[in-house]
Amino acid sequence: MIWTFLKKRRLRQTFEKYITPESVDSVRQNGSQRRPLTEARIDFILLFVRGESPAEISERVGKVADLAVRHGAVVHDLVGALVIVAFGTLPASSVESGNRLSLVDALRGQFDRDIKIVHGVADGHCGNFGNENRMSYSFLVPRFDAILGALSRLDFGQIEEFWE
Repeated sequence: MIWTFLKKRRLRQTFEKYITPESVDSVRQNGSQRRPLTEARIDFILLFVRGESPAEISERVGKVADLAVRHGAVVHDLVGALVIVAFGTLPASSVESGNRLSLVDALRGQFDRDIKIVHGVADGHCGNFGNENRMSYSFLVPRFDAILGALSRLDFGQIEEFWE
């Protein structure tokens, strides 16, 4: 009985870093969470890395993710050489002014001509997207398609700030 209590407490402590306490209870009791998405001011960074081989790209993507986490960001997705990072999407975290720009500068310094970046700030929504078969904690900002388009048009070594 004490082990069950401790397991539940550890689960709660782990997940409260990422989702609201109510969501933890819902997931634990129901196996899923269907709450409305949360409105948030989101600092986002979308970036694409290149390398000479799949192994080099993989290594660089890992370094980008580590650098993002050290700057207080959440790595929302890694899709091949595309990395999607955001600040302000977790209920338990606060966004410090300048974190996004500091991370962009660090990425530029470390990867120089082997990275292209689009970054910005927008009012958006975050939470669990999908259904009980496939759910992902993510975010949505207006004109996400235009952000992806801007990223695709950049040359490696270029950085663009996106304004809505």
